[in-house]
Amino acid sequence: MRKTTWVAAAAAFVLGGTVLGPTGAHAQVFTLPFQSTARSANEIGLYLSDGPGDLAIEGVWRRGFGTGDLGLRGGFADLGDGYLLLGADWRQPLNLQTPPLDLALSLGAQGGIGDHSGVGGQVGLIVGHTFAETGVRITPFIHPRVAVTAPLSDGDAQVDVLADLGADFDFAPNLSLRFGVNLGDGPDWGIGLAWRR
Repeated sequence: MRKTTWVAAAAAFVLGGTVLGPTGAHAQVFTLPFQSTARSANEIGLYLSDGPGDLAIEGVWRRGFGTGDLGLRGGFADLGDGYLLLGADWRQPLNLQTPPLDLALSLGAQGGIGDHSGVGGQVGLIVGHTFAETGVRITPFIHPRVAVTAPLSDGDAQVDVLADLGADFDFAPNLSLRFGVNLGDGPDWGIGLAWRR
């Protein structure tokens, strides 16, 4: 019963994000978070996505602290005359006895500096599972989130519902290939490669 409740809540959250998705420049402070339920102790990654603007490139450094991990990100997007992206996030696995699903809480903040500068914070629930095969581990996941965004110039804060589907492919002792697809407004896709130390 508990597993059914979690799945139903996640599905309702995602459907709400698809129907009520973010609008306007507010959502453009966020790129895809690339966070599955599979925790990494230490890693460095390079990620591409199709927004904000037409293309964004980001570097992400992630390190484990206790039972969670902290990620710092920085990058550039070709929005307007150039858009600097800065952010941080925290992922905390949840031990709620929900097999076969794994759960993790996510917290994040991100900002964009340039045309349409803005900042935002988000909180979400990551739902996924790791499948281990010979030579590869695959972790598909869904990551619904609630975000608050605000422009740095005049304007009001806005609450948005965001969600993405993704998968991690661990195909070498220390490499992960990551994909993400957005279910609402904002970047439609993202891909990245992470090196675990």
